[in-house]
Amino acid sequence: MAQYSQSLLDDIRGATDIVDLVGRFVNLRKAGTGWKGLCPFHAEKTPSFTVNPRKGIFHCFGCGVGGDAFGFLMRQDRLSFPEAVRALAKTAGIALPGQGGDSGRDELLKAIGLAARFYQAELARPTGERARAYLEQRGIDPEVAKTFGLGYAPEGWDTLLGYMRSEKIAEETLITAGLAVQRENRAGAYDRFRGRLLFPIRDLQGRVVAFGGRAFGDEQPKYLNSPETPLYTKGNLLYAADLARPAIQTQNRAFLVEGYVDCLMCHQYGFTGTVAALGTAFTPAQLGLLRRYCDEVVTFFDADAAGQKAAARAEELLEPTGGGMAWAVNRAGAFEGGRTFRVKVALLPAGHDPDTFLRASGAAAFTERVTAARSLLSYALDRAIADPDGATGARARATAFARVSLMLAKVTDAEEAAAISREAAARLGVDGTQLWIEAQRLQSSLRTPVVPPLPGPSLSTPPVERDLVALLLHSAEARTPLLALLAESDDLAHGALRAIVGALKRRPDAAAESLMTDLETDEARSVLSSLLVEDRESVDERVSIEQFQRRLERSQRLRRAREVSQSIAETQAKTGVAAPMHTELRTLHQESAVVYGITGGVAQSLEHGTSGSPRSSDE
Repeated sequence: MAQYSQSLLDDIRGATDIVDLVGRFVNLRKAGTGWKGLCPFHAEKTPSFTVNPRKGIFHCFGCGVGGDAFGFLMRQDRLSFPEAVRALAKTAGIALPGQGGDSGRDELLKAIGLAARFYQAELARPTGERARAYLEQRGIDPEVAKTFGLGYAPEGWDTLLGYMRSEKIAEETLITAGLAVQRENRAGAYDRFRGRLLFPIRDLQGRVVAFGGRAFGDEQPKYLNSPETPLYTKGNLLYAADLARPAIQTQNRAFLVEGYVDCLMCHQYGFTGTVAALGTAFTPAQLGLLRRYCDEVVTFFDADAAGQKAAARAEELLEPTGGGMAWAVNRAGAFEGGRTFRVKVALLPAGHDPDTFLRASGAAAFTERVTAARSLLSYALDRAIADPDGATGARARATAFARVSLMLAKVTDAEEAAAISREAAARLGVDGTQLWIEAQRLQSSLRTPVVPPLPGPSLSTPPVERDLVALLLHSAEARTPLLALLAESDDLAHGALRAIVGALKRRPDAAAESLMTDLETDEARSVLSSLLVEDRESVDERVSIEQFQRRLERSQRLRRAREVSQSIAETQAKTGVAAPMHTELRTLHQESAVVYGITGGVAQSLEHGTSGSPRSSDE
């Protein structure tokens, strides 16, 4: 199925928010750690369609359809696999081979990884003394600097170029990776970063894909960032997302700051669920990244600029993404449904940012500010109601009504939608019913129509085989001993399970969900998704491995015994019944004895006409 490198497919899958993708076609509601809705691929009244954002997969327990983001788009829009890859790569801003000049993704990753190690080593050398002094002045702990991989780009026009030549990295690769700049009037290139403290920017897999370089003193520009490359689109990543993700998932909350040092200082003071927006306006892609891992984001503004900045940030976050219906109004007139995702603003004293406030007041005071945070939407409502020209009267109220209705249509949280509609109605002097009717009309116009479904596969699988493959998918420890014993054609009767095990044998270290693109059929992908989303009983993993190991060893021995028995029969048929077969018979007996031993039985003796206690295989 896969026509692209596995690392590229993993990048696209990792950059795609499957909840947001599916939410364009399905009204999803939070259900535990996942999302649930009515299946778009068959008619149902009770939701049985689930989306697991942690694993990036979907599965319907009603019709059995399942897969990853590629599979959903293929089925929903009736696309081929390459078409789905191109569509998701375009949305994620990831260049494909032959598109955007990608001359080798792995080579670019290698080059930028080498550069990161080079810069980090330079920070520890005498040449990095100025950068180390700056870090000490800013109060950044050396261990935090090491965790974030901070480095130093030494002075000189070709210091990095010289190092890369020794590593056999082509100059063209460095230019494509954004590490070097092509000279304008003559051949050759020069180092992009010189005399700067460097902040490596990593993707969600923890791989360095770009750098932010900070100058010292009054040098300009103060910050010099990597250009956009086949590896890096600045609006698609969040600084430190790879480090912050575990804390964000555990706490179900993210802290969003503006600068690299703000982010480092938050981590240093124990707020490890902090990310930074890489100096860009906050984008829908970055919002989607956070929505995948938590239900609440807290952002920070100083008191003087809070109103203007918060309103602008709210407008960024409320940009329509082509999603499905955010909420509905039930027969009792109450808001229901929608995704619970809230953004709050924590106010800091005038002139402070998270870095300066933490160093001045400490973690406890910072926590108090977080606790007192207000909804970002309250600022957006202020701006929506206020006329930009200061006009009043019926026309101004009508225009404000339209702006509030549009804002309300984009709000994804039913509870916040209800609160905003009540406040707005009171301030505008209108009936709240009018507001939500108009907002629902706007929601409907934003919704993408659903494509008629394709039929789903049958997922009936033998229970023992299903348990075995589930163990292999969920336990890395099980793969080494069990995969070596498994013969798919003999041990697994179900074709889809055979395909999954075959993919595991080819890539035994792969994450289970990444095997989706290794599987050729819808049935195999659906079986894999069902194995990944189903609730598994708590079992002793080591005991399960031992039990399946004995079972597979028995199966292997029986296969060998059958092969020897067949060989004896064929030889005797050709040469006569009396043909001597001592070696083959002893092999057959040994295999049978082991099988009987595994199952607790008693093997027949080689002595004719007798039976007795089991003999050792060396007799």
